Amino acid sequence: MISKLVSETVGKAVSVPGSTVRFVLSEALTFLTEEIDATQVLMDAIDLNRIVGTLDVDALIGKVDVNRLLDGLDINAVLDTVDLNRLIARLDINAVLDQVDLPKLLERIDLNALLADLDLDAVLDRVDVNALLDGVDMSSVVRGASTTVTTEMISDVRSGSERADDVIEGIVGRMLGRKQGND
Repeated sequence: MISKLVSETVGKAVSVPGSTVRFVLSEALTFLTEEIDATQVLMDAIDLNRIVGTLDVDALIGKVDVNRLLDGLDINAVLDTVDLNRLIARLDINAVLDQVDLPKLLERIDLNALLADLDLDAVLDRVDVNALLDGVDMSSVVRGASTTVTTEMISDVRSGSERADDVIEGIVGRMLGRKQGND
């Protein structure tokens, strides 16, 4: 239909002046571009799957300059769009911790270096001694300590008096001429 229309128009246009031909062609092109969706005509006529199937994707990717792409990427703008609270809420911390080899991790820690940097005075300044002492039953501690001391003293006195008894018994036995080991 279009070729017939063009043939007839060209046949008539040969006898028409150039300005008229330009006008007619301009009107024809305007008509064609307004009435016909050229994109849809191309999409209907072209088999994109066939074209894509012939592409060497590996070769295309090999030509991509990733560093150049990354240089143009504004990572801060990307991070500004990330909802970290939502991301963390979805994170299964237990699953992550299950993957940690704790003994191997602890082997990598230099305890001497950590302790060298530790400010014990600052740590002790943070300890509430009064709160610690409030939790201690001092009367029980004193009672337990004095009971232990008293028990040890009584045991020592008994042992000492037993030894003194043995010494006196030996002296008296010798004075009376008794043999040792006899009662």
